[in-house]
Amino acid sequence: MLFDLSKLRWQLSGWRPLLWKYARVPETTFWVEPEFGPLEGRLPGSVQENLRRAGILPDWHDGLNSRAVEWAEHRHWMFETELPEMAEAPVFLAESLDYAGWVLVNRRVAGTFRGPHRPVEIDLASAWGEETGPRRLAIVFGTPPEVHGQVGYTSETRELKPRFNYSWDWCPRFVPAGAKGALSLVPKKEHAVRLTAVRTELAADLRTARVMVRMELPEGCEVGISLSPTERPRPAGLAAPAGVEKKFVATAGVNEFRFDVPSPELWWPNGAGAQALYDLKIVVRDTAGAVMRSFARTVGFKQVEWRACEGAPMGARPWICVVNGRPLFLQGVNWTPARMAYQDATREEIDSLVGLYRDMGCNLLRVWGGASLESEQFYDACDRAGLLVWQEFPLSSSGLDSVPPRDEQVIDELREVARCFVRVRQHHASLLMWCGGNELQEGYEDGDWSKRHPCDESHPCLAAFAEVVAEEDPGRRCLPTSPSGPSFLGKRENFGKGVHHHVHGPWGLGDFKDLDDWRNYWAKDDALFRSEVGVPGCADLELLRRHADGEPLWPLDTPLWRHAANWWTQDQRFAAKFAHLPPEEALAAYVDETRREQAEGLAIAARACKERFPRCGGFIVWMGHDCFPCPSNTSVIDFAGKPKPAWEALKEIFATD
Repeated sequence: MLFDLSKLRWQLSGWRPLLWKYARVPETTFWVEPEFGPLEGRLPGSVQENLRRAGILPDWHDGLNSRAVEWAEHRHWMFETELPEMAEAPVFLAESLDYAGWVLVNRRVAGTFRGPHRPVEIDLASAWGEETGPRRLAIVFGTPPEVHGQVGYTSETRELKPRFNYSWDWCPRFVPAGAKGALSLVPKKEHAVRLTAVRTELAADLRTARVMVRMELPEGCEVGISLSPTERPRPAGLAAPAGVEKKFVATAGVNEFRFDVPSPELWWPNGAGAQALYDLKIVVRDTAGAVMRSFARTVGFKQVEWRACEGAPMGARPWICVVNGRPLFLQGVNWTPARMAYQDATREEIDSLVGLYRDMGCNLLRVWGGASLESEQFYDACDRAGLLVWQEFPLSSSGLDSVPPRDEQVIDELREVARCFVRVRQHHASLLMWCGGNELQEGYEDGDWSKRHPCDESHPCLAAFAEVVAEEDPGRRCLPTSPSGPSFLGKRENFGKGVHHHVHGPWGLGDFKDLDDWRNYWAKDDALFRSEVGVPGCADLELLRRHADGEPLWPLDTPLWRHAANWWTQDQRFAAKFAHLPPEEALAAYVDETRREQAEGLAIAARACKERFPRCGGFIVWMGHDCFPCPSNTSVIDFAGKPKPAWEALKEIFATD
């Protein structure tokens, strides 16, 4: 039986690096105390949020305060709790620990961890000791590595930590440490039972489905699997389909169990039908009939195929998504983390955002590669809302060089990261496809920007991703990168040349004379799919003032704007236009103008792409929501969770068939 460590009381203490080790050496004749704490702590969660609650850190969302919290990166942070008495040493399990550190029992090192993208499993036996009574478990987070933010060199990737935390065009630097997801202990006997895959398939005639469960098991196990429809409203007179129950006798090692599901209810994307889901329960018993371990998953049944766009150039990837036999125009937003301290995002926050995208008419969310695997709560919410998920592996562009790493050791690590991603999320009905990462390009050799182009599967890193998906999740699409090219951008001088298959941009009207010029661009567009299109717009005046923390909001070159919105102030376009007005009037006029332009600009682009369906397969806005109160950027939902006018404009277009 799993023991949930989040239910325990934790204490947090802060140390100068490694001093916590020296303080506990028995031979010392003095006792060294931590620099901070011990404080009341909470896990899962981030160090920084725990410190903010304790009053040690200011709110990094206000003014320039994010600069004032960077010192926390340069300490070691220990979470410690008292365990209940246990007969033998268990195995420690963590879904994600960011970034590197140690796990201790009674201050003895039981094991180490490194990297947030793979689960942590540490047998505590080596540090368990002979003492009786309660033991103390500790998780120590060391100082994080220095990683490139938005500008750097992707080819130099060695440390796989979420890069957005080191600053991007929509957030400042804020590098959290902490735990995300489940934290638990499991007896060794039960840990020998592992669930490594759950997949569903739907027959071509949509009348029969199949479930596949893969497990690693010790000798002599019996496995019971039940599948039943999840409770949901149904039309009057329509009864829920019957469930399925199966029993299997397992052999030692890897087992695959398969069974058919007659007349399944189908899962449909938002706007196309209902989201029928099923509860899958797996119970493993030993030879005496005692339960060794149980698992619960939510699954659904859909069929996806990809067809060529009408009039597509020879050799282009197919971009018409057909779900359960129905061709769909894919429309949605790019999903970035809900919080800078992403470990602290709550189920309520995620449900609220996903609900806003459902109500906006989206049927797709692209989980961007500069962060991490999105949470189980996020996928559950998308399952319920009918939002397809495009999940990227953790690689992103870097501006100076966006070439994926070629170092064999890094590729091997990324291969295992991808395997972990696939195994823990492949059962979700909402999962549409995998992708190698964001804006990975090559052609940098001679410094000629015009020769740069998206990478393909010939790159060894992206080939490794494709191999993992083919092995672990056969039948699911895996793109090398977004965009997949052959051209990176949709350029008007190249319209009609057949090179705009899957492209990114534009991200604003800066290169256009006016909205009429922008409208003319979209009238001539020939791209098959656009997975990033943005137009910047301000947050509203209330939010700007709430988070300014006394910093001046006008003119547009003040420290607050340069701190978080340097990319998107559009000072050159707007400052002179409002220079004759008093500061408060100028700010209000600027805010109104950018919000109006964002709404109209995105509406023009989205409508043009959707009207070309099936010559164009989809349109995804960059970006969805803010994880930081950026005064101006390309989000359509602000930091307070309030839709901008652009959200309303897109809703009108996404709602049309």
